[in-house]
Amino acid sequence: YNGLSSVLGKGFQLAQYEIFADDPEFINEDVKHILAVTTDDVMRVYNAYIKNQNYIATSFVPKGAANLALQDSKLAQVVEEKIVEDAEDTFDASIAATYEKRPSSFDRSVEPPYGESPDVKVPKVWKETLSSGLHLFGIENNEVPLVQFRIQIKGGMLLEDTNKIGVSNLLAEMLTKGTKNKTPQQLEDAIESLGATINANSTDESIVISGNTLAKNYNATMQLVTEILLEPRWDIKEFELLKQSTLSRIQRQKGNPNSIASNAYAKLIYGENHILSHNNMGTIASVNTITIEDLQNYYQSYISPTVTNFHVVGDISQQSVSHSLASLNTNWEARKVIFPEIATPTAPENSKVYFYDVSGAKQSVIRFGYPALSATDADYYKVQIMNYRLGGGGFASQLTQQLREGKGYTYGIRSGFSGTTNKGSFTISSSVRSNVTLESASLVKDIVSQYGKNYNENDLEITKGFMIKSNARAFETMRSKLRMLSNISNYNLPDDYAKQREAIVKNMTVADIKKLTEKYLNVNTMNYLVVGDAATQMEKLEALGFGKPILLNEVKKKANLE
Repeated sequence: YNGLSSVLGKGFQLAQYEIFADDPEFINEDVKHILAVTTDDVMRVYNAYIKNQNYIATSFVPKGAANLALQDSKLAQVVEEKIVEDAEDTFDASIAATYEKRPSSFDRSVEPPYGESPDVKVPKVWKETLSSGLHLFGIENNEVPLVQFRIQIKGGMLLEDTNKIGVSNLLAEMLTKGTKNKTPQQLEDAIESLGATINANSTDESIVISGNTLAKNYNATMQLVTEILLEPRWDIKEFELLKQSTLSRIQRQKGNPNSIASNAYAKLIYGENHILSHNNMGTIASVNTITIEDLQNYYQSYISPTVTNFHVVGDISQQSVSHSLASLNTNWEARKVIFPEIATPTAPENSKVYFYDVSGAKQSVIRFGYPALSATDADYYKVQIMNYRLGGGGFASQLTQQLREGKGYTYGIRSGFSGTTNKGSFTISSSVRSNVTLESASLVKDIVSQYGKNYNENDLEITKGFMIKSNARAFETMRSKLRMLSNISNYNLPDDYAKQREAIVKNMTVADIKKLTEKYLNVNTMNYLVVGDAATQMEKLEALGFGKPILLNEVKKKANLE
């Protein structure tokens, strides 16, 4: 059903059945076949295709710990690519490939004319606030017999003690590890018996419980959600397992250049001691200090309906949703939650280059940017329009066209503005080949610095064409409708904000874009972070013109010693 909620999904499904079943309506038979499967069928297939079959097994173990590998494992021979400077091949990009064209009833080399840009159709939103303070936002849509929901409890890492970062993350994971009256296995079985999913996760600014269920099983699913929220199990064994799992994930991140870049970049954007500079999973040191009592204290202090938004989309009415939440509304204790004031980050006065050494890295991860805007800023949507041709439009963006298509430095590169009610960042991100780290950084700097000067009517036409036409399908899936409800509730946007944004796009001029680039794209007030092989790449980055690169690993070691 989820796959049928979009035009693309419907088209794909019809085509698949036409190709493989010679009947685009075969989905009806397929559903019958699925419903007819028995446990005997499952065991028969298992015995025929899995049991006692030959297999390949791999072991990945730490260096010097071969004893942890599977018995009789053979050591794999891995040949590492060398970092070779000035090893670029030249090629003529104008040479066209020759191939036999498939016969067609029309000329596929001629691009069909564009139709009129459709006006966006905004779904009808209903809102309600229950007596407990729980805020409801919903969209009724009966195209498929499904319901999706998202419960957002504001707080997350923002409410944590900086010495014990990771509490909200562990709490979110604990919520689905059983309830007062159900073991973890019993809860999992109860969810699966309904054909539903219920997940919990934490972000920097919230704890989220989300789910998907058949409309006919919605009430039963919400009974389980109520149980999860109001009657946590606090199983000490599950808590210790989650701690160990979290510690393992943190340890793995230390060897992942992308994770290293994300963590280091957050420190540069917000400052070392800012709450949002932390990874919400915590550190090895902070997680080791967390006890189950810390989770219980956070739960008792901050998990409240007064800071909770309930978003729901699907084949269900407002009245039915309200009725399904009666027990939660009555029994969930309302608490006053006070959010601490957090400092607003500012852009650096002058650009600096920072390097994090991952010895022998064959790629360099780059993060260039600065603290920019909150999602509630009047210019926030306008800069999304401005950024489309820079790095927000995929293959239509200049960064992709030049660094990937023109130079072959990277597989992908993007730029974008992120923000919530708190100020977020403008960021350019990519992974480039190590031996073109400086060339990539220099080209990015040149593209950004010239972007506003070179922006023209053609760029604006392409931007408007995409942003207006793509809006026609912007709210067709339940997931996209949930995102719309989140935007409305989190940022106090009007129900028809999509229509208002469409008008902003239509009225945007080249002069408007140029003014925005002057205000928000200054290459001389950004942080330039590179994670890669310092021995071969770091010193060369001084040629960017922002001084000698600062080695973050060295700074960190020095701080630890002091």
